[in-house]
Amino acid sequence: MFKTLITLCLMAFQLQAIEYGQISGNWHTSTRALNNGTETIEKEYLTLNPNGTFSLVLLVSLKKDEAFVKDLRIEIGGNWESRDNTLVYVIKTVNVPNAKEVYLISQKSLENLAANFKYKYENDRIHINKIQMLDNRNLVILSEQNRETKYVR
Repeated sequence: MFKTLITLCLMAFQLQAIEYGQISGNWHTSTRALNNGTETIEKEYLTLNPNGTFSLVLLVSLKKDEAFVKDLRIEIGGNWESRDNTLVYVIKTVNVPNAKEVYLISQKSLENLAANFKYKYENDRIHINKIQMLDNRNLVILSEQNRETKYVR
């Protein structure tokens, strides 16, 4: 009886390790949108560590006419967990340290933009996503708002 219990526990931990092993690693995606003459490019770099922590770096670029912000950096960290086809991450920290380049944008506008991104992630700390597809090179998730994100390694 005791031997069976230990075998079942080892199998359960091994299955969890395989699942974490499949999904853990470095992922990235990029999106581009045009809205009222403003072009927005968002690049996401997601690292899911085997120890259950994650880091997400967003680089946001905006351009309207001659004015632009290039690579406003948003750094997000916390914990993640995966069960069945669900990926959950809990945000612990949000930092907006700098932008790579700024042209014809006031300091106040840049601060407002940074504050909006920071508020967006600080206000919604728990993210529950459905894993639509997972293989060695691709991860497709569907957010609670039905937003599909396609990551690649």
